Amino acid sequence: MSVNIRAVTREDAARLAEIYGQPATQQNTLQLPCPSVELWEQKIINYPNVGHIGFVAELDGLVVGSITLFTQKVVRLRHVVSFGIAVDSHYTRRGIARQLIDFGLDYAFNWLAAQRVELSVFADNQAAIALYQHLGFVVEGTQRQAALKNGRYQNTIMMSKLASEYFCDFSA
Repeated sequence: MSVNIRAVTREDAARLAEIYGQPATQQNTLQLPCPSVELWEQKIINYPNVGHIGFVAELDGLVVGSITLFTQKVVRLRHVVSFGIAVDSHYTRRGIARQLIDFGLDYAFNWLAAQRVELSVFADNQAAIALYQHLGFVVEGTQRQAALKNGRYQNTIMMSKLASEYFCDFSA
């Protein structure tokens, strides 16, 4: 299943509020429950000011997922890009997350000159960890009690993919 990936716009705010408000999404992101459309409009408007670059995946004209790339303002970290991703719970397990991540990696390495793309994932999110490993991300370590989830501090796993690994994937 192929999706259309495009830049996020303010008009996507309502759909993103729906996706990030879903219980399944809440379990595996750092977003707070019950996000408002206004909150998402402000986030999207503010993206350029904070170094975020957002994209959405559309299927038959409906936004079904998003990825946001987070660039660094600190000079010595500008080579690092991280990301956040979510897929509508009604559209999971269809390859949408993979397409969004592939797009994000291409954008980061080929257009932002990133040398490293990194992420943090809840340690109990085995499906996401398996996908990231399948895409060549390497586990770097565990951050103990790093993020609040369901009222308890949970461990997160740090993973990364380097530009040399990304470009090696294409030369093989």
